[in-house]
Amino acid sequence: MSSARSDKSMYDGLSKKDRQALAREIARIQREEERKRKRRTRIAVRTTLIVAGVAVLAVAGFAVYNGIRSTFVGPLNMLSDGILFEGDGSTTTAVTTAALQPDAQPVASDLDTSTVLRITEYVDYASPDVATFETANASALQSYVSAGYASIELHPVALDGDASGYSTRAANAVACVANSTPDATLAVHNALVAAQPTLPDGGLSNDDLVALVQKAGATDAAIASCITGNEFDDWVAGATARAQQNVPNSDVATLTATPLVIIDGTAYSGALDDTDALNALITEVFSAATGTTDPGAAGDSTGTDGTGTDDTGTGTPTEAPGRTPAAG
Repeated sequence: MSSARSDKSMYDGLSKKDRQALAREIARIQREEERKRKRRTRIAVRTTLIVAGVAVLAVAGFAVYNGIRSTFVGPLNMLSDGILFEGDGSTTTAVTTAALQPDAQPVASDLDTSTVLRITEYVDYASPDVATFETANASALQSYVSAGYASIELHPVALDGDASGYSTRAANAVACVANSTPDATLAVHNALVAAQPTLPDGGLSNDDLVALVQKAGATDAAIASCITGNEFDDWVAGATARAQQNVPNSDVATLTATPLVIIDGTAYSGALDDTDALNALITEVFSAATGTTDPGAAGDSTGTDGTGTDDTGTGTPTEAPGRTPAAG
């Protein structure tokens, strides 16, 4: 067709009027083909843009989905909704685990009571009762852990249910530390407990929480952004709700108040500042687990009252109550 259009012989034998008419028809056909070409080009460009736009939206949507999904992923090293610490005779270290995935159920720690004393604590860092118990007993219990006679598992919760409240933000701070620097989590726990009696209205701000955990030794930059971004607040809410529905490895069904302190599966129900009552429970559960009535038998009883503590009433152990220390 193009060669025919360019061949001037097609005009031979035509009158001037016919030649002009043919030229106009050819020009019309060329204009129509050009319009069709441009239209095809516009359609192709629009189609390309639409496909590209859909792809961009898909990528953006996937990123948003992953961002939302990530807020429901739990912190590393808290697969049980708590972080477990064990000792080797001198050092306390955290047991590392995977993170709890969205919609998954926590995996309760295997707390074999025949080896070492198993201590589990559910704590709300806004609670004065938690501070009372910890002030009276934490030094002794944590000494058992570092000596290798006990383990301790901390479960931070927020019983007030306020997503922006101090209980949630403090528990989130613990989760942030556990996620990045697990071995520093016990020190951060102790610092949060120490801060409780002098909390301002509304509790510590997120910036103050960052300063607190850094002073306690958790200096990873990722922890600061995790705290200020409330990265694990959804997990805190979920973990709290799960504990309010079920408390594993315990003779109590659900969490109703903090502190909930469980010794070898038995919840402590004595006065929060009564170290003698706590030592009596330790003796009782030891006897039930081993059939031995003297929990101090495995340790040096010199200067003790048979509870594994010294005679000063401070709860500092000379030997842990009746267990063989864990292998280092």
